[in-house]
Amino acid sequence: MRIWLWFLTCAAVASAVAAAAHPEGFGVFWVAVQAACFGAAVAGLRRHRPDPAAVYWLLVAGVGTSTVTTAVTTAAPALSPEAEAGYLLCYPLTGVALWLLARRLRPWSSTRLLDAAIALIGMAQPAWAFVLYPLLSRAGLDQASTAGITGLAVCDLLVVSMLLRVAFAVRPGVASGLLIASTAAMLLTDACYVVMYVWGRGGAVVSSVTSVGWLTWSFLLAAACLHPGIRDVGGSARTTDESATPIGGFIALAVLGPAVLIADIALHRGAGSWSHALVPAALTAVLMVLMVLRLGRALRERTSLQRELAFRAQHDVLTGLANREEFRTRLQAGIAAEAGIGLLIVDLDGFKDVNDTLGHPAGDELLLQATARLRALAGPDDLLARLGGDEFAVVSPDLAGLDDLAARCVADLACPYLVDGRELRLTASVGVYSGSPASTGEALQNADLALYAAKDAGRNRAERYDPKLRAAHLAHAALADQLRAAVDGTVAGTVAGTGGFAVHYQPVVDIHTGRVAAVEALLRFTTPDGTAVSPARFVPVAEETGLIGRLGAWVLERACTDARAWHATHGISVTVNVSGRQLRAPSFADDVLATLKRTGLPGAALVLEITETVLVTATVEETEAVSRRLARLRAHGIRIAIDDFGTGYSSLAYLRTLPIDVLKIDRAFVSRVADRQEKALFRAVVELARSLYLQPVAEGVETDEQAAALRELDCGYAQGFLFARPMPAPALQTLLTTQLTPAP
Repeated sequence: MRIWLWFLTCAAVASAVAAAAHPEGFGVFWVAVQAACFGAAVAGLRRHRPDPAAVYWLLVAGVGTSTVTTAVTTAAPALSPEAEAGYLLCYPLTGVALWLLARRLRPWSSTRLLDAAIALIGMAQPAWAFVLYPLLSRAGLDQASTAGITGLAVCDLLVVSMLLRVAFAVRPGVASGLLIASTAAMLLTDACYVVMYVWGRGGAVVSSVTSVGWLTWSFLLAAACLHPGIRDVGGSARTTDESATPIGGFIALAVLGPAVLIADIALHRGAGSWSHALVPAALTAVLMVLMVLRLGRALRERTSLQRELAFRAQHDVLTGLANREEFRTRLQAGIAAEAGIGLLIVDLDGFKDVNDTLGHPAGDELLLQATARLRALAGPDDLLARLGGDEFAVVSPDLAGLDDLAARCVADLACPYLVDGRELRLTASVGVYSGSPASTGEALQNADLALYAAKDAGRNRAERYDPKLRAAHLAHAALADQLRAAVDGTVAGTVAGTGGFAVHYQPVVDIHTGRVAAVEALLRFTTPDGTAVSPARFVPVAEETGLIGRLGAWVLERACTDARAWHATHGISVTVNVSGRQLRAPSFADDVLATLKRTGLPGAALVLEITETVLVTATVEETEAVSRRLARLRAHGIRIAIDDFGTGYSSLAYLRTLPIDVLKIDRAFVSRVADRQEKALFRAVVELARSLYLQPVAEGVETDEQAAALRELDCGYAQGFLFARPMPAPALQTLLTTQLTPAP
């Protein structure tokens, strides 16, 4: 059982004993129990250190004040009348603590102050009718007793109003419940004491109620301080709509005022009965005024909220621009007018990098600056909208100036941005469309096609929609569907005319002897009508649609299966191209080794070929992960080749640090190798490869002059149309039996 629950149980038992104790020994026992509660509360606060600390120390100080006052009145009964005034100090301490806690949970506002005032006056009416007026009318009371009881009642009302504020603001929990219950116990005790005292029910009954109630207040507060949840009370505000008006409570208070007034007149019949009702009448009048003010404020808040909700329904929260729904509505209205529309779709290039590197707050600030620039460019009749993320739209009736507006958008959005003290540079791509579309979907699609064209053309530019873009888009979509069907159906190795995938092989020959030393596996695809599609066209589509991983795995399986016999008979190896997506897969090395095991091809007979652009455009973390996977594969005898070396992305650093065995020199170098100056550059590349213990292979050899130059430079190996074109596996098998030699 937890310590706070142990304490609560023991204190309850002690309170029961205190209530039944002999009056002569009761005061000492009361002091002992309260002192124990005070010590336990202090220990709990020192252990849990709740925030704000002042709230809880003020509450505990109230228990300490009560303990000292009880000790003084018990030890020196002669000082009891003066010492009992110390009990009144508990109320300002508790009231200030609750005020601070309520302000911490939800800052005070004029609306909340009105609510507190209404609640306070509403409770003051029955207090006057049933407590204060009977007390003031009672004969035989001295002024000190009257002032004390009156002050006690007023303090109770003030603390009750603060307690209600906290109760409706704090999140429910054990600690918060104990805290509220402790103050409620103190208030109920004093309320019972005042009522019984006023109506002549004093003596032992009043003493018992007071002792049990105040001890309950003490040990409940101590239990709250001992509970671990006390740390979260000050920061656990209840999620409620503060603008909502407590209609039910207001109606109850509105009825309470006249009811108390009528009851007061009924209780004090006689000639002076109406004078007795002056105070409740005044309180009722003040209450009505406050309620009118509160309801008026509630109506204004509700109207303001409705306006805000209407604005949010049509506008983007961050930028204040029209949102996608409002954009579509306005665009449809422009289409219905049949006057033609102009539409720009603006996309910020590289915005994702800002969010990834600097965080979303920096990205939001950049979007706000871009929005301000677009506002300055848009005309008074233009609609500016944010479609989502970093994409904006401009609907303009000025068709003649649309291209000029697009150009100015590109130029202005390319100017530097200052975000968090950093200068950021971004560009924008703009898709331009004008015409009379049949629907908003058609207009958006046409503008998006122009935007994609701008992206594909290098970004930082505007492109106008052309019907050819739609034809290309449809062809792209059709090709993607054909690729999906071919992959899903595992239609591989089909003959021309039926469509599907096939693997062809191009020999890699010894430049001096012309004998086949290796082959490169190349993926081919034909459409269902038998049309061959260039790899330069279908491979990017496969990358974009995510099919390249499955295709790459299938090519590897097919190539290893075919090459097993060629390696066993002719000692040649097979080179298989690997995509960047495959390389970045954590399971890549395991998948390759599993394929070798299934097909029976030795690791030394496999060369994995990667494009150098994959390495240069990867992050440092991705490059390190790829390097680890390649090193693991090399440990099993697999060699690694770099393709297209020298295409403009070359980095000598990765040639030295990555596990590479073969350097395939791009055809751009080979095509000019017969030239004297180019030959010197090619020689430098070959010598660089050999200095790094890499095997150079020349790609794209097509003429005898190129082959002769390669022999002179002792390049070692080459492949190209001069020796053989890519061919199916059966054709290669036939070729290997005769050992291909270059044409004379």
